[in-house]
Amino acid sequence: MRIINIREQVEYKDKAIEYIQSKLASKENLRLYEDCITHSLKTNSDLPVWYLLENKGESIGCAGLITNDFISRIDLWLISCFNQ
Repeated sequence: MRIINIREQVEYKDKAIEYIQSKLASKENLRLYEDCITHSLKTNSDLPVWYLLENKGESIGCAGLITNDFISRIDLWLISCFNQ
């Protein structure tokens, strides 16, 4: 089993995006996660950062550590996880 940091291994970006999109019930958010992962590769900040979990070449999970932009407490972080 491997945990892949998408920022360090950019070649896994599309695989992570496809995995998350396959797990979303709400199709309105398809572009949201694609945008978030793509932009996380271009920042000098520590966050956001996204990870893909693989087992024998198969994607089995994905998680992102992002700043909390849903409320006024931006000092809090949010973990967004998708798994089988």
